[in-house]
Amino acid sequence: MNIKIASLALGMVMGAWQPAAAQALAPEDLFRQASPSVWVVLARDESARVLGSGSAVVISPGRAITNCHVLRQATSITLRRDREEVPARLEFPDAERDLCQLRAERLPALSQDIASIASLRVGQKVYAIGAPRGLEQSLSDGLISSLRRDPAGEVEYIQISAPISPGSSGGGLFDDRGRLIGITTAIIGGGAQNLNFARPAEWIRAVPERGQSAVARFKQDGTATTAASGMRPSTPTLPAFVVKPDAPSRPVSVPTEVQRVASAPSPVFSPNAAGAERLARQRRCAAEPQASLVGKGPAEETFTVPCDNGYALVLRCVAGNCQEIR
Repeated sequence: MNIKIASLALGMVMGAWQPAAAQALAPEDLFRQASPSVWVVLARDESARVLGSGSAVVISPGRAITNCHVLRQATSITLRRDREEVPARLEFPDAERDLCQLRAERLPALSQDIASIASLRVGQKVYAIGAPRGLEQSLSDGLISSLRRDPAGEVEYIQISAPISPGSSGGGLFDDRGRLIGITTAIIGGGAQNLNFARPAEWIRAVPERGQSAVARFKQDGTATTAASGMRPSTPTLPAFVVKPDAPSRPVSVPTEVQRVASAPSPVFSPNAAGAERLARQRRCAAEPQASLVGKGPAEETFTVPCDNGYALVLRCVAGNCQEIR
């Protein structure tokens, strides 16, 4: 009996010494902790007109991360939270993964605890903070529905049931301890519900190196063009990395908008793009579908196709044969 009592007492003492960081936060406490790092991104043209908006997450003092497609056709960038606006510039573009790092000197001195991909589990509680439809500082919750993997078996999308909408692109996905686990990026519609996706936050660590490589390739190959003139500039510009000059301006469903994004844009009429548009017509997604490249691997390419109903298909294509990512 004494042994049992001693064991119980020891267990209670050990439980009391569990680190506080391992305990789940109440939703209101998590929002209070995480929301100051989530800002609205405003993409502007040469006349400072707002072309579109999305979200961004402050990852370290003076630096924020967003989706590259949020910056479509922008020549300047503004970050906004409440009534405060700060100018920002593109620092590192990783358009293949749709992650762009921004630099803004007047951002708050915040840092993120970034969770590893290996720590993610299906069924895990998650919270999304962003600016859906421009409604900044919006909180939603849900679960990790699945971990979507590429052909090599690596996680490339975190599928979540937490609602997101156009304007949520570049927002933060947090676990119940307040750790950043993803950047909210895409939704799939067409009659489906709660098919929402985020890029793994662990990828943020690789953005500077991958962005520097993209700039180096640009300077060496000169394959990017500016959105304004279609001519190759002598140095990389913002539109050169995040949009094709012929990208359409139309509302679509991958928050905030779907764009043709790549550090070196692929030809418009590639076999894979043609296959994606053919499948979109078969699915009656759009009368005149336009496939946009959002990911590129050694053998396959990933496209989004905006549908007439305001949603989009996400398709993986190999040698002109495409399948919907579900």
